[in-house]
Amino acid sequence: MRVDSLPVYFGFPFPHWFKGYSRDAFLRDLIAGITVAAVYVPQAMAYALLAGMPPITGLYTAFIATVVASLFGSSRFLGTGPVAMTCLLSASVLFSLQLEPQSEQWIGYMGLLALMVGFVRLVVGVFKLGFVVDLISNSVVIGFTAAGAMVIALSQFKHMLGYKVVNSTHIFTVLADIVKKIELLNPYTVAIGIGAYILIWGSKRVSPYLPGALIAVGITSVITYVLKLYERGVAIVGEVPQGLPDPTLPPIDFQTMSQMWGGALVVAFFGLIEAVAIAKTLAIRTGDRWDPNQELIGQGLANIAVSFFKGFPAGGSFSRSSLNFALGAKSPLASILTGSLVGVTLFLLAPAFYYLPKATLAAVVLSAVINLIRPQDILRLYRINRLDGIVAGLTFVSVFFMDLWVAITLGVVLSLGSFVYRTMYPRIVVLSRDPESKTFVNAEKRELPECPQILYIRPNMSIYFGNAQYVYDYILEKVQERLQKGPLKYVLVDMEAVNYTDATGSETVIRLIRSLRELGVEASFANISCDVYPLLENAGFDEVVNHEIVFNSKGQSIVELFRRIDHDYCREGCPYIIFEECLTVKDGKFKVEKSA
Repeated sequence: MRVDSLPVYFGFPFPHWFKGYSRDAFLRDLIAGITVAAVYVPQAMAYALLAGMPPITGLYTAFIATVVASLFGSSRFLGTGPVAMTCLLSASVLFSLQLEPQSEQWIGYMGLLALMVGFVRLVVGVFKLGFVVDLISNSVVIGFTAAGAMVIALSQFKHMLGYKVVNSTHIFTVLADIVKKIELLNPYTVAIGIGAYILIWGSKRVSPYLPGALIAVGITSVITYVLKLYERGVAIVGEVPQGLPDPTLPPIDFQTMSQMWGGALVVAFFGLIEAVAIAKTLAIRTGDRWDPNQELIGQGLANIAVSFFKGFPAGGSFSRSSLNFALGAKSPLASILTGSLVGVTLFLLAPAFYYLPKATLAAVVLSAVINLIRPQDILRLYRINRLDGIVAGLTFVSVFFMDLWVAITLGVVLSLGSFVYRTMYPRIVVLSRDPESKTFVNAEKRELPECPQILYIRPNMSIYFGNAQYVYDYILEKVQERLQKGPLKYVLVDMEAVNYTDATGSETVIRLIRSLRELGVEASFANISCDVYPLLENAGFDEVVNHEIVFNSKGQSIVELFRRIDHDYCREGCPYIIFEECLTVKDGKFKVEKSA
Protein backbone atom coordinates (compact mmCIF):
# COMPACT_ATOMS: atom_id res chain seq x y z
CA MET A 1 0.00 0.00 0.00
CA ARG A 2 1.34 3.44 -0.91
CA VAL A 3 2.12 5.84 1.94
CA ASP A 4 -0.04 8.60 0.47
CA SER A 5 -3.06 6.30 0.34
CA LEU A 6 -3.05 6.11 4.13
CA PRO A 7 -4.46 8.79 6.41
CA VAL A 8 -1.68 11.33 6.79
CA TYR A 9 -1.25 10.76 10.51
CA PHE A 10 -0.01 7.20 9.82
CA GLY A 11 2.84 8.50 7.64
CA PHE A 12 4.38 11.58 6.16
CA PRO A 13 2.07 14.18 4.63
CA PHE A 14 4.78 15.40 2.26
CA PRO A 15 4.06 12.95 -0.61
CA HIS A 16 0.94 15.08 -1.24
CA TRP A 17 2.93 18.32 -1.57
CA PHE A 18 4.30 17.67 -5.00
CA LYS A 19 1.15 16.79 -6.91
CA GLY A 20 1.13 19.41 -9.65
CA TYR A 21 4.25 21.03 -8.18
CA SER A 22 6.04 23.28 -10.69
CA ARG A 23 9.29 25.15 -11.11
CA ASP A 24 7.48 28.41 -10.38
CA ALA A 25 6.10 26.92 -7.14
CA PHE A 26 9.61 25.90 -6.07
CA LEU A 27 10.91 29.41 -6.82
CA ARG A 28 8.21 30.92 -4.62
CA ASP A 29 8.99 28.46 -1.82
CA LEU A 30 12.70 29.26 -2.13
CA ILE A 31 12.14 33.01 -1.92
CA ALA A 32 9.81 32.59 1.05
CA GLY A 33 12.25 30.23 2.79
CA ILE A 34 15.23 32.59 2.42
CA THR A 35 13.27 35.72 3.40
CA VAL A 36 11.74 34.17 6.51
CA ALA A 37 15.12 32.71 7.55
CA ALA A 38 16.65 36.21 7.46
CA VAL A 39 14.02 37.33 9.98
CA TYR A 40 14.06 34.09 11.92
CA VAL A 41 17.72 33.75 12.97
CA PRO A 42 17.95 36.85 15.19
CA GLN A 43 14.36 36.36 16.36
CA ALA A 44 15.03 32.79 17.52
CA MET A 45 18.10 33.87 19.49
CA ALA A 46 16.17 36.75 21.05
CA TYR A 47 13.26 34.53 22.09
CA ALA A 48 15.70 32.08 23.69
CA LEU A 49 16.71 34.86 26.10
CA LEU A 50 13.03 35.43 26.79
CA ALA A 51 12.74 31.76 27.82
CA GLY A 52 15.79 32.15 30.08
CA MET A 53 17.89 30.04 27.71
CA PRO A 54 21.27 30.69 26.07
CA PRO A 55 20.76 32.39 22.65
CA ILE A 56 22.20 29.43 20.73
CA THR A 57 19.37 27.18 21.99
CA GLY A 58 16.98 29.40 20.04
CA LEU A 59 18.68 28.20 16.86
CA TYR A 60 18.51 24.57 18.02
CA THR A 61 14.77 24.95 18.57
CA ALA A 62 14.21 26.91 15.35
CA PHE A 63 16.08 24.38 13.21
CA ILE A 64 14.52 21.21 14.58
CA ALA A 65 10.98 22.42 15.36
CA THR A 66 10.50 24.14 11.99
CA VAL A 67 11.59 21.11 9.96
CA VAL A 68 9.75 18.46 12.02
CA ALA A 69 6.49 20.44 12.26
CA SER A 70 6.56 21.10 8.51
CA LEU A 71 7.11 17.43 7.70
CA PHE A 72 4.21 16.26 9.84
CA GLY A 73 1.85 19.25 9.67
CA SER A 74 -0.71 20.17 7.03
CA SER A 75 -0.49 23.96 6.61
CA ARG A 76 1.77 25.36 3.90
CA PHE A 77 2.10 28.66 5.75
CA LEU A 78 2.39 27.84 9.46
CA GLY A 79 5.87 28.56 10.79
CA THR A 80 6.67 26.63 13.97
CA GLY A 81 9.46 27.53 16.36
CA PRO A 82 10.27 29.94 19.20
CA VAL A 83 7.27 32.21 19.95
CA ALA A 84 7.26 35.11 22.40
CA MET A 85 4.21 34.14 24.49
CA THR A 86 5.15 30.45 24.60
CA CYS A 87 8.69 31.34 25.72
CA LEU A 88 7.35 33.66 28.40
CA LEU A 89 4.89 31.05 29.71
CA SER A 90 7.63 28.42 29.72
CA ALA A 91 9.92 30.68 31.75
CA SER A 92 7.05 31.30 34.16
CA VAL A 93 6.70 27.56 34.78
CA LEU A 94 10.38 27.19 35.64
CA PHE A 95 10.47 30.35 37.77
CA SER A 96 7.94 28.63 40.02
CA LEU A 97 10.55 25.89 40.59
CA GLN A 98 13.06 28.47 41.88
CA LEU A 99 15.63 27.67 39.17
CA GLU A 100 18.32 30.00 37.84
CA PRO A 101 17.89 30.96 34.13
CA GLN A 102 20.55 29.63 31.73
CA SER A 103 21.86 27.21 34.37
CA GLU A 104 22.34 23.56 33.40
CA GLN A 105 19.38 22.61 35.58
CA TRP A 106 17.19 25.26 33.90
CA ILE A 107 18.21 24.05 30.43
CA GLY A 108 17.53 20.43 31.39
CA TYR A 109 14.07 21.10 32.83
CA MET A 110 13.18 23.36 29.91
CA GLY A 111 13.84 20.32 27.70
CA LEU A 112 11.62 18.26 30.00
CA LEU A 113 8.88 20.91 29.69
CA ALA A 114 9.18 20.74 25.89
CA LEU A 115 8.81 16.94 26.09
CA MET A 116 5.68 17.24 28.25
CA VAL A 117 4.17 19.93 26.01
CA GLY A 118 4.93 17.83 22.93
CA PHE A 119 3.33 14.76 24.47
CA VAL A 120 0.13 16.69 25.30
CA ARG A 121 -0.14 18.15 21.78
CA LEU A 122 0.58 14.79 20.17
CA VAL A 123 -2.14 13.06 22.22
CA VAL A 124 -4.61 15.84 21.41
CA GLY A 125 -3.86 15.46 17.70
CA VAL A 126 -3.84 11.64 17.53
CA PHE A 127 -7.13 11.34 19.42
CA LYS A 128 -8.66 14.33 17.59
CA LEU A 129 -9.27 16.31 20.75
CA GLY A 130 -8.46 19.70 19.24
CA PHE A 131 -11.84 21.03 20.33
CA VAL A 132 -10.52 21.39 23.89
CA VAL A 133 -8.68 24.58 22.89
CA ASP A 134 -12.10 26.22 22.69
CA LEU A 135 -12.21 26.07 26.50
CA ILE A 136 -9.82 29.04 26.51
CA SER A 137 -12.12 31.89 25.53
CA ASN A 138 -11.16 34.87 23.41
CA SER A 139 -11.62 37.16 26.41
CA VAL A 140 -8.92 35.24 28.32
CA VAL A 141 -6.56 35.35 25.33
CA ILE A 142 -7.04 39.11 24.87
CA GLY A 143 -6.53 39.89 28.56
CA PHE A 144 -3.51 37.63 28.89
CA THR A 145 -1.87 38.78 25.65
CA ALA A 146 -2.07 42.46 26.61
CA ALA A 147 -0.55 41.85 30.04
CA GLY A 148 1.86 39.20 28.78
CA ALA A 149 3.26 41.62 26.22
CA MET A 150 3.95 44.08 29.07
CA VAL A 151 5.78 41.34 30.98
CA ILE A 152 7.83 40.51 27.89
CA ALA A 153 8.73 44.18 27.37
CA LEU A 154 9.78 44.60 31.01
CA SER A 155 11.80 41.38 30.94
CA GLN A 156 13.96 42.87 28.17
CA PHE A 157 14.79 46.06 30.05
CA LYS A 158 17.65 44.33 31.88
CA HIS A 159 19.32 43.77 28.50
CA MET A 160 18.40 47.23 27.22
CA LEU A 161 19.61 49.05 30.37
CA GLY A 162 22.68 46.95 31.02
CA TYR A 163 22.17 45.67 34.56
CA LYS A 164 20.73 42.57 36.19
CA VAL A 165 17.08 42.61 37.24
CA VAL A 166 15.22 40.17 39.47
CA ASN A 167 14.07 37.00 37.68
CA SER A 168 10.28 37.17 37.82
CA THR A 169 7.22 37.46 35.60
CA HIS A 170 5.41 39.66 38.16
CA ILE A 171 5.14 43.11 36.61
CA PHE A 172 5.29 45.12 39.86
CA THR A 173 8.25 43.12 41.17
CA VAL A 174 10.28 43.63 38.00
CA LEU A 175 9.31 47.30 37.64
CA ALA A 176 10.24 48.06 41.25
CA ASP A 177 13.64 46.39 40.81
CA ILE A 178 14.31 48.31 37.58
CA VAL A 179 13.61 51.64 39.30
CA LYS A 180 15.59 50.67 42.41
CA LYS A 181 18.74 49.93 40.38
CA ILE A 182 18.41 52.66 37.78
CA GLU A 183 21.76 54.20 38.78
CA LEU A 184 23.45 51.08 37.36
CA LEU A 185 22.27 52.02 33.85
CA ASN A 186 24.94 51.57 31.16
CA PRO A 187 24.65 54.36 28.53
CA TYR A 188 26.47 52.32 25.86
CA THR A 189 24.04 49.45 26.27
CA VAL A 190 21.09 51.84 26.10
CA ALA A 191 22.48 53.44 22.93
CA ILE A 192 22.94 50.04 21.26
CA GLY A 193 19.43 48.92 22.25
CA ILE A 194 17.71 52.09 21.07
CA GLY A 195 19.76 52.15 17.86
CA ALA A 196 18.83 48.53 17.11
CA TYR A 197 15.15 49.25 17.76
CA ILE A 198 15.21 52.26 15.43
CA LEU A 199 16.86 50.16 12.70
CA ILE A 200 14.18 47.47 13.01
CA TRP A 201 11.36 50.02 13.14
CA GLY A 202 12.77 51.96 10.17
CA SER A 203 13.17 48.81 8.09
CA LYS A 204 9.50 47.96 8.59
CA ARG A 205 8.58 51.46 7.44
CA VAL A 206 10.62 51.02 4.26
CA SER A 207 9.32 47.51 3.47
CA PRO A 208 7.70 44.73 5.52
CA TYR A 209 9.97 42.26 3.71
CA LEU A 210 13.21 44.00 4.70
CA PRO A 211 15.00 41.90 7.39
CA GLY A 212 15.39 44.73 9.87
CA ALA A 213 16.36 42.41 12.73
CA LEU A 214 19.19 40.89 10.68
CA ILE A 215 20.38 44.35 9.63
CA ALA A 216 20.37 45.49 13.25
CA VAL A 217 22.29 42.36 14.29
CA GLY A 218 24.96 42.98 11.66
CA ILE A 219 25.42 46.71 12.29
CA THR A 220 25.40 46.59 16.10
CA SER A 221 27.78 43.59 16.14
CA VAL A 222 30.27 45.48 13.96
CA ILE A 223 29.95 48.65 16.08
CA THR A 224 30.46 46.64 19.29
CA TYR A 225 33.55 44.96 17.85
CA VAL A 226 35.12 48.07 16.32
CA LEU A 227 34.51 50.34 19.35
CA LYS A 228 35.22 47.51 21.81
CA LEU A 229 31.99 48.28 23.64
CA TYR A 230 32.17 44.87 25.30
CA GLU A 231 34.98 46.38 27.40
CA ARG A 232 32.60 49.17 28.47
CA GLY A 233 29.95 46.93 29.95
CA VAL A 234 27.90 46.06 26.84
CA ALA A 235 26.83 42.43 27.30
CA ILE A 236 27.46 40.25 24.24
CA VAL A 237 26.42 36.73 23.30
CA GLY A 238 30.01 35.50 23.52
CA GLU A 239 31.22 32.03 22.65
CA VAL A 240 28.66 30.25 20.50
CA PRO A 241 29.17 26.51 19.84
CA GLN A 242 28.75 25.29 16.26
CA GLY A 243 26.37 22.52 15.27
CA LEU A 244 23.85 20.61 17.34
CA PRO A 245 24.57 19.13 20.77
CA ASP A 246 24.49 15.36 21.10
CA PRO A 247 20.92 14.12 21.61
CA THR A 248 20.21 13.46 25.28
CA LEU A 249 17.06 12.55 27.16
CA PRO A 250 15.82 15.39 29.39
CA PRO A 251 16.02 14.72 33.14
CA ILE A 252 13.03 12.53 33.97
CA ASP A 253 12.23 13.57 37.53
CA PHE A 254 8.69 12.47 38.39
CA GLN A 255 8.47 14.64 41.49
CA THR A 256 9.40 17.75 39.50
CA MET A 257 7.13 16.68 36.63
CA SER A 258 4.19 16.54 39.03
CA GLN A 259 4.89 20.21 39.86
CA MET A 260 5.20 21.11 36.16
CA TRP A 261 2.10 19.41 34.73
CA GLY A 262 -0.23 22.34 35.41
CA GLY A 263 2.10 24.76 33.65
CA ALA A 264 2.83 22.27 30.85
CA LEU A 265 -0.89 21.95 30.07
CA VAL A 266 -1.26 25.74 29.96
CA VAL A 267 1.76 26.10 27.62
CA ALA A 268 0.48 23.26 25.44
CA PHE A 269 -3.07 24.54 25.07
CA PHE A 270 -2.21 28.22 24.73
CA GLY A 271 0.21 27.26 21.96
CA LEU A 272 -2.50 25.14 20.34
CA ILE A 273 -4.78 28.17 20.18
CA GLU A 274 -2.09 30.18 18.38
CA ALA A 275 -1.21 27.40 15.93
CA VAL A 276 -4.79 26.40 15.10
CA ALA A 277 -5.97 30.02 14.77
CA ILE A 278 -3.08 30.96 12.44
CA ALA A 279 -3.35 27.87 10.22
CA LYS A 280 -7.14 28.09 10.02
CA THR A 281 -7.16 31.81 9.18
CA LEU A 282 -4.61 31.48 6.38
CA ALA A 283 -6.24 28.31 5.01
CA ILE A 284 -9.61 30.09 4.78
CA ARG A 285 -8.04 33.03 2.93
CA THR A 286 -6.58 30.77 0.26
CA GLY A 287 -9.23 28.04 0.20
CA ASP A 288 -6.69 25.40 1.30
CA ARG A 289 -7.75 22.13 2.84
CA TRP A 290 -6.04 21.47 6.13
CA ASP A 291 -6.34 19.04 9.02
CA PRO A 292 -6.18 20.65 12.48
CA ASN A 293 -5.46 17.34 14.19
CA GLN A 294 -2.59 16.63 11.80
CA GLU A 295 -1.27 20.10 12.56
CA LEU A 296 -1.31 19.27 16.28
CA ILE A 297 0.57 16.05 15.60
CA GLY A 298 3.24 18.08 13.83
CA GLN A 299 3.38 20.50 16.76
CA GLY A 300 3.66 17.63 19.23
CA LEU A 301 6.44 15.81 17.39
CA ALA A 302 8.34 19.08 16.91
CA ASN A 303 8.37 19.75 20.66
CA ILE A 304 9.33 16.17 21.49
CA ALA A 305 12.22 16.40 19.01
CA VAL A 306 13.63 19.68 20.37
CA SER A 307 13.51 18.30 23.92
CA PHE A 308 16.43 15.99 23.05
CA PHE A 309 18.63 18.87 21.82
CA LYS A 310 18.55 21.39 24.69
CA GLY A 311 15.55 23.12 23.16
CA PHE A 312 12.46 24.71 24.69
CA PRO A 313 8.72 24.63 23.89
CA ALA A 314 7.88 25.85 20.40
CA GLY A 315 4.62 27.03 18.83
CA GLY A 316 3.09 28.59 15.73
CA SER A 317 4.34 32.08 14.90
CA PHE A 318 1.87 34.62 13.51
CA SER A 319 4.56 36.94 12.11
CA ARG A 320 6.53 34.24 10.28
CA SER A 321 3.38 32.50 9.04
CA SER A 322 2.02 35.80 7.74
CA LEU A 323 5.30 36.43 5.94
CA ASN A 324 5.06 33.00 4.29
CA PHE A 325 1.53 33.87 3.23
CA ALA A 326 2.52 37.30 1.89
CA LEU A 327 5.39 35.79 -0.11
CA GLY A 328 3.07 33.20 -1.66
CA ALA A 329 4.61 29.99 -0.30
CA LYS A 330 3.22 27.04 -2.27
CA SER A 331 3.98 24.19 0.12
CA PRO A 332 5.48 23.42 3.55
CA LEU A 333 8.77 23.06 1.68
CA ALA A 334 9.16 26.82 2.23
CA SER A 335 9.33 26.27 6.00
CA ILE A 336 11.70 23.34 5.58
CA LEU A 337 14.00 25.59 3.56
CA THR A 338 13.73 28.19 6.34
CA GLY A 339 14.64 25.61 8.96
CA SER A 340 17.48 24.28 6.80
CA LEU A 341 18.96 27.77 6.44
CA VAL A 342 18.80 28.17 10.21
CA GLY A 343 20.67 24.85 10.38
CA VAL A 344 23.31 26.13 7.95
CA THR A 345 23.72 29.22 10.16
CA LEU A 346 24.01 26.97 13.19
CA PHE A 347 26.68 24.75 11.66
CA LEU A 348 28.71 27.34 9.72
CA LEU A 349 28.06 30.85 11.01
CA ALA A 350 27.51 30.45 14.75
CA PRO A 351 30.89 31.98 15.76
CA ALA A 352 29.94 35.16 13.88
CA PHE A 353 27.47 35.96 16.67
CA TYR A 354 30.24 36.33 19.28
CA TYR A 355 30.04 40.14 19.38
CA LEU A 356 26.26 40.34 19.06
CA PRO A 357 24.96 42.61 21.86
CA LYS A 358 22.18 41.18 24.01
CA ALA A 359 20.60 44.63 23.85
CA THR A 360 20.04 44.06 20.13
CA LEU A 361 18.25 40.81 20.84
CA ALA A 362 16.13 42.64 23.41
CA ALA A 363 15.26 45.22 20.73
CA VAL A 364 14.17 42.37 18.43
CA VAL A 365 11.79 41.09 21.11
CA LEU A 366 10.45 44.55 21.90
CA SER A 367 9.75 45.30 18.25
CA ALA A 368 7.77 42.05 18.00
CA VAL A 369 5.57 42.51 21.08
CA ILE A 370 5.07 46.25 21.47
CA ASN A 371 1.94 46.20 19.30
CA LEU A 372 0.42 43.44 21.45
CA ILE A 373 -0.02 45.78 24.42
CA ARG A 374 -3.63 46.68 23.65
CA PRO A 375 -5.71 47.20 26.80
CA GLN A 376 -8.23 49.01 24.58
CA ASP A 377 -9.29 45.58 23.31
CA ILE A 378 -10.49 44.80 26.84
CA LEU A 379 -12.66 47.93 26.80
CA ARG A 380 -14.04 46.90 23.40
CA LEU A 381 -14.99 43.50 24.83
CA TYR A 382 -16.66 45.19 27.80
CA ARG A 383 -18.80 47.29 25.50
CA ILE A 384 -19.90 44.17 23.61
CA ASN A 385 -20.46 41.93 26.64
CA ARG A 386 -19.77 43.14 30.18
CA LEU A 387 -19.03 39.69 31.58
CA ASP A 388 -16.48 38.92 28.85
CA GLY A 389 -14.87 42.31 29.43
CA ILE A 390 -14.66 41.62 33.18
CA VAL A 391 -13.05 38.21 32.56
CA ALA A 392 -10.50 39.79 30.20
CA GLY A 393 -9.83 42.58 32.71
CA LEU A 394 -9.37 40.19 35.64
CA THR A 395 -7.02 38.02 33.56
CA PHE A 396 -5.05 41.16 32.65
CA VAL A 397 -4.81 42.32 36.27
CA SER A 398 -3.97 38.86 37.64
CA VAL A 399 -0.76 38.82 35.57
CA PHE A 400 0.49 41.68 37.78
CA PHE A 401 0.32 39.51 40.91
CA MET A 402 0.89 35.85 40.00
CA ASP A 403 2.84 33.52 37.74
CA LEU A 404 1.70 33.71 34.14
CA TRP A 405 0.57 30.12 33.80
CA VAL A 406 -1.45 30.52 37.03
CA ALA A 407 -2.95 33.78 35.72
CA ILE A 408 -4.13 32.21 32.48
CA THR A 409 -5.50 29.22 34.40
CA LEU A 410 -7.44 31.64 36.59
CA GLY A 411 -8.74 33.34 33.45
CA VAL A 412 -9.97 30.03 32.05
CA VAL A 413 -11.67 29.17 35.36
CA LEU A 414 -13.32 32.61 35.44
CA SER A 415 -14.44 32.28 31.83
CA LEU A 416 -15.92 28.81 32.29
CA GLY A 417 -17.35 29.81 35.65
CA SER A 418 -19.12 32.84 34.17
CA PHE A 419 -20.59 30.63 31.45
CA VAL A 420 -21.79 28.05 33.97
CA TYR A 421 -23.22 30.84 36.14
CA ARG A 422 -25.22 32.20 33.21
CA THR A 423 -26.61 28.75 32.42
CA MET A 424 -27.54 28.10 36.04
CA TYR A 425 -30.32 30.69 35.81
CA PRO A 426 -31.77 30.26 32.33
CA ARG A 427 -34.44 32.56 30.97
CA ILE A 428 -37.84 30.92 31.38
CA VAL A 429 -40.68 32.62 29.53
CA VAL A 430 -44.41 32.48 30.24
CA LEU A 431 -46.14 32.70 26.85
CA SER A 432 -49.48 34.09 25.72
CA ARG A 433 -51.04 34.86 22.35
CA ASP A 434 -50.55 38.38 20.97
CA PRO A 435 -53.97 39.56 19.72
CA GLU A 436 -52.37 41.63 16.96
CA SER A 437 -49.66 39.38 15.52
CA LYS A 438 -51.52 36.14 16.46
CA THR A 439 -48.16 34.72 17.65
CA PHE A 440 -47.09 33.53 21.09
CA VAL A 441 -44.95 36.08 22.92
CA ASN A 442 -43.59 36.83 26.39
CA ALA A 443 -46.76 37.48 28.39
CA GLU A 444 -45.04 39.13 31.35
CA LYS A 445 -42.95 41.48 29.23
CA ARG A 446 -45.89 42.50 27.03
CA GLU A 447 -48.31 42.55 30.00
CA LEU A 448 -50.75 40.26 28.19
CA PRO A 449 -53.46 38.21 29.94
CA GLU A 450 -52.88 34.46 30.28
CA CYS A 451 -55.29 31.57 30.11
CA PRO A 452 -56.29 30.78 33.72
CA GLN A 453 -56.46 27.05 32.95
CA ILE A 454 -53.32 26.60 30.81
CA LEU A 455 -49.90 27.84 31.91
CA TYR A 456 -47.79 27.95 28.76
CA ILE A 457 -44.10 28.11 29.70
CA ARG A 458 -40.80 27.75 27.78
CA PRO A 459 -37.28 27.19 29.22
CA ASN A 460 -34.85 28.89 26.84
CA MET A 461 -31.91 26.60 27.52
CA SER A 462 -30.92 22.97 27.87
CA ILE A 463 -31.62 21.45 31.27
CA TYR A 464 -28.60 20.00 33.09
CA PHE A 465 -27.32 19.47 36.63
CA GLY A 466 -26.39 23.15 37.04
CA ASN A 467 -29.85 24.57 36.35
CA ALA A 468 -32.28 21.67 36.76
CA GLN A 469 -33.31 22.63 40.29
CA TYR A 470 -33.82 26.26 39.25
CA VAL A 471 -36.12 25.21 36.38
CA TYR A 472 -38.05 22.91 38.73
CA ASP A 473 -38.47 25.59 41.42
CA TYR A 474 -39.39 28.31 38.91
CA ILE A 475 -42.16 26.29 37.27
CA LEU A 476 -43.57 25.11 40.61
CA GLU A 477 -43.58 28.68 41.91
CA LYS A 478 -45.48 29.90 38.84
CA VAL A 479 -47.97 27.05 39.21
CA GLN A 480 -48.61 27.85 42.87
CA GLU A 481 -49.16 31.54 42.00
CA ARG A 482 -51.66 30.60 39.30
CA LEU A 483 -53.52 28.14 41.52
CA GLN A 484 -54.25 30.99 43.91
CA LYS A 485 -55.88 32.98 41.08
CA GLY A 486 -57.87 30.37 39.19
CA PRO A 487 -58.56 26.73 38.26
CA LEU A 488 -55.24 25.83 36.60
CA LYS A 489 -55.55 22.49 34.77
CA TYR A 490 -52.43 22.11 32.60
CA VAL A 491 -48.82 23.27 32.45
CA LEU A 492 -47.66 23.19 28.84
CA VAL A 493 -43.85 23.02 28.74
CA ASP A 494 -42.50 24.01 25.34
CA MET A 495 -39.19 22.12 24.92
CA GLU A 496 -38.25 23.77 21.61
CA ALA A 497 -35.12 25.45 23.07
CA VAL A 498 -34.09 22.42 25.16
CA ASN A 499 -31.45 20.72 23.04
CA TYR A 500 -30.01 18.48 25.74
CA THR A 501 -30.73 17.06 29.18
CA ASP A 502 -28.25 15.16 31.29
CA ALA A 503 -29.23 12.51 33.86
CA THR A 504 -30.01 15.12 36.51
CA GLY A 505 -32.04 17.21 34.07
CA SER A 506 -34.03 14.22 32.86
CA GLU A 507 -34.78 13.02 36.38
CA THR A 508 -35.83 16.55 37.35
CA VAL A 509 -38.39 16.61 34.53
CA ILE A 510 -39.83 13.34 35.87
CA ARG A 511 -39.90 14.82 39.38
CA LEU A 512 -41.65 17.92 38.05
CA ILE A 513 -44.43 15.83 36.43
CA ARG A 514 -45.06 14.03 39.71
CA SER A 515 -44.99 17.22 41.80
CA LEU A 516 -47.48 18.95 39.47
CA ARG A 517 -49.80 15.97 39.64
CA GLU A 518 -49.77 16.15 43.44
CA LEU A 519 -50.98 19.75 43.06
CA GLY A 520 -53.79 18.60 40.78
CA VAL A 521 -52.16 19.90 37.59
CA GLU A 522 -51.16 17.81 34.55
CA ALA A 523 -47.85 18.40 32.79
CA SER A 524 -48.06 18.59 29.01
CA PHE A 525 -45.08 18.82 26.64
CA ALA A 526 -44.54 20.14 23.12
CA ASN A 527 -41.61 20.12 20.70
CA ILE A 528 -39.42 17.54 22.46
CA SER A 529 -36.49 16.98 20.08
CA CYS A 530 -35.45 13.56 18.88
CA ASP A 531 -32.15 14.02 20.76
CA VAL A 532 -33.82 14.81 24.08
CA TYR A 533 -36.69 12.30 24.05
CA PRO A 534 -34.49 9.16 24.39
CA LEU A 535 -32.73 10.76 27.37
CA LEU A 536 -36.07 11.45 29.07
CA GLU A 537 -37.25 7.97 28.13
CA ASN A 538 -34.20 6.43 29.85
CA ALA A 539 -35.15 8.27 33.02
CA GLY A 540 -38.71 6.86 33.02
CA PHE A 541 -40.59 9.64 31.18
CA ASP A 542 -42.93 7.18 29.45
CA GLU A 543 -43.98 5.72 32.80
CA VAL A 544 -45.19 8.97 34.36
CA VAL A 545 -46.34 11.26 31.52
CA ASN A 546 -49.81 11.28 29.95
CA HIS A 547 -48.92 10.51 26.33
CA GLU A 548 -52.18 11.98 25.07
CA ILE A 549 -50.88 15.45 25.97
CA VAL A 550 -47.36 15.15 24.54
CA PHE A 551 -47.37 17.04 21.22
CA ASN A 552 -45.14 17.70 18.24
CA SER A 553 -46.09 21.36 17.86
CA LYS A 554 -47.45 24.25 19.91
CA GLY A 555 -50.42 24.68 17.57
CA GLN A 556 -51.50 21.09 18.03
CA SER A 557 -50.98 21.32 21.79
CA ILE A 558 -53.17 24.43 22.21
CA VAL A 559 -56.02 22.93 20.16
CA GLU A 560 -56.01 19.68 22.10
CA LEU A 561 -55.56 21.18 25.56
CA PHE A 562 -58.35 23.65 24.90
CA ARG A 563 -60.70 20.76 24.21
CA ARG A 564 -59.90 19.38 27.67
CA ILE A 565 -60.36 22.47 29.86
CA ASP A 566 -63.54 23.59 31.67
CA HIS A 567 -65.54 25.53 29.04
CA ASP A 568 -68.19 26.54 31.55
CA TYR A 569 -65.49 28.45 33.39
CA CYS A 570 -64.38 29.93 30.04
CA ARG A 571 -67.91 31.30 29.44
CA GLU A 572 -68.76 32.41 32.95
CA GLY A 573 -65.51 33.00 34.88
CA CYS A 574 -62.81 33.96 32.39
CA PRO A 575 -62.84 37.61 31.23
CA TYR A 576 -60.13 37.08 28.61
CA ILE A 577 -60.04 35.95 24.99
CA ILE A 578 -56.61 34.32 24.67
CA PHE A 579 -57.05 31.77 21.91
CA GLU A 580 -59.23 31.82 18.77
CA GLU A 581 -61.18 28.93 20.28
CA CYS A 582 -62.19 31.18 23.18
CA LEU A 583 -64.57 33.08 20.88
CA THR A 584 -66.40 29.94 19.82
CA VAL A 585 -66.93 28.79 23.39
CA LYS A 586 -67.99 32.18 24.67
CA ASP A 587 -70.44 32.46 21.73
CA GLY A 588 -71.83 29.05 22.57
CA LYS A 589 -70.90 27.65 19.17
CA PHE A 590 -68.19 25.30 20.26
CA LYS A 591 -69.51 22.31 22.18
CA VAL A 592 -67.18 19.59 23.33
CA GLU A 593 -67.39 16.89 25.89
CA LYS A 594 -65.14 17.32 28.89
CA SER A 595 -62.40 14.80 29.05
CA ALA A 596 -62.48 12.28 31.83
